[in-house]
Amino acid sequence: MIHRRLLIAAAMATTLAAPLPGWAQAPYPSQPIRLIVPFAPGGAVDQTARTISNALGERLGQAIVVENKPGASGTLGAGELYRAKPDGYTLMLALDSQAVNHHTVKNLSFDTFKDFDYLSLLVTTPQILVTRNDLPPKTLDAFVTYLKTHPGTAYGSAGTASAGHVNSAQLSILKQLQTTHIPYKGAAPLLTDLLGGHIDFAFAGLSVMLPHVKAGKVKAIAVSSPGRSKQLPEVPAMNESIPGFEFPTWIGLVGPKGLPEPVREKILKAMREVMHDPQVERRFADNAFDIVNSSPEAFAARVRKDSDIMADLVKRKIVSAD
Repeated sequence: MIHRRLLIAAAMATTLAAPLPGWAQAPYPSQPIRLIVPFAPGGAVDQTARTISNALGERLGQAIVVENKPGASGTLGAGELYRAKPDGYTLMLALDSQAVNHHTVKNLSFDTFKDFDYLSLLVTTPQILVTRNDLPPKTLDAFVTYLKTHPGTAYGSAGTASAGHVNSAQLSILKQLQTTHIPYKGAAPLLTDLLGGHIDFAFAGLSVMLPHVKAGKVKAIAVSSPGRSKQLPEVPAMNESIPGFEFPTWIGLVGPKGLPEPVREKILKAMREVMHDPQVERRFADNAFDIVNSSPEAFAARVRKDSDIMADLVKRKIVSAD
């Protein structure tokens, strides 16, 4: 009898000591959420983070803390995301370079395809070819002629293998130009050097360059989008002279692999609501962003597609691999 009572008491103690069931745990989210921006402040990814963070925080009921982690074409920030717990409290906004860095950056600590949850491709923005104001050419043909007679002319990009790098490299190959690439830790430091005359030209996101083009601080040559931009209808599209010349900037929401399904769905639902918020839509439109808000499947397919494009560019030596 005493032995039986001891067994019952031990069983009750074990039950009381066991973890609370999932329904008794604090619902997600119960603390602020980190949103990593793997580039310097002021660029297209940072712009996107500042546009969505308050609205996303309101819908999730927690503050969204934006953290800039620039370096190595976005791979330092991606490494930070890879090391984070897959609990929904660390997310990242990825630039297009996320899809191609494994071709050009040595010794990555993560697998681009296996170690992340590609939640949604949020927005795209056309790339625009801009030059220093004091550079003589005003048209694409005149610009190409200038580059042919000035070999070594320096161009900047937001990072190796970014859309700006790919567009500039493609132009150099197609027109047999000898140009010098200078990568930056994002579009903002690139812009600083362009305005300061330290580089001669760049392809960069229209969202970043638009106010400086309108203010007359840089000279717009062409946009690499299917047609002309509504914000700059007087600026021709690249494919008016070079058919098929198009490689836009895209930005998407990424989490570490292994997010619990209820957490993942809550983030996706809140993000869909944010991207349909009239104020958010207006801010994106005013800054030359096009809202996509894709499904996770479509986003993952885009990452794979851009990776395949970069593999071909590396093979053809349009972009050099480490």
